[in-house]
Amino acid sequence: MRRKEEKSDELPRNVLSIVSIAVVALFLILLFRLKGGILGIVLGTIAVAALIYWLMEMKKIFGEQKVPSAEESEWFYDLIEEGENITFTAKVPGPAREVKVKIVDDMLEIEGGGNFLQRVQIPRGTRLQDKSYVNGVLHLKLQKTVKPNGRTPTCKL
Repeated sequence: MRRKEEKSDELPRNVLSIVSIAVVALFLILLFRLKGGILGIVLGTIAVAALIYWLMEMKKIFGEQKVPSAEESEWFYDLIEEGENITFTAKVPGPAREVKVKIVDDMLEIEGGGNFLQRVQIPRGTRLQDKSYVNGVLHLKLQKTVKPNGRTPTCKL
């Protein structure tokens, strides 16, 4: 759906570019023709060719700066298990007020800015201990509340 919208937005830009190039070309050719005869026509043509080349290069440059969406790009994260503790670190688009984390069954669900939504499987019976979000990086400290043998760990003071 997005690709069709992008193509429909691209058509008016292309038409506008062609019309503006034609208008500038006519203006330059007329300007140089009135002042310089054949030399003016040659210089006008060179100026128009340089303008067309410059506009094509600018279109390439700005066309390459497309920001990939969450579906198009790969997402990397670290999930480190150390006994009953789990550390999770990932780059998540912000701002911080839009970054939300919740645990549903054995899935860690992470929401961020720009419709970012990712799910990561974690051990069953894990709870969130601490969350921090600094400079686009999400750090979570999780704790397993159920041991692999099915027992709940006891806390000794």
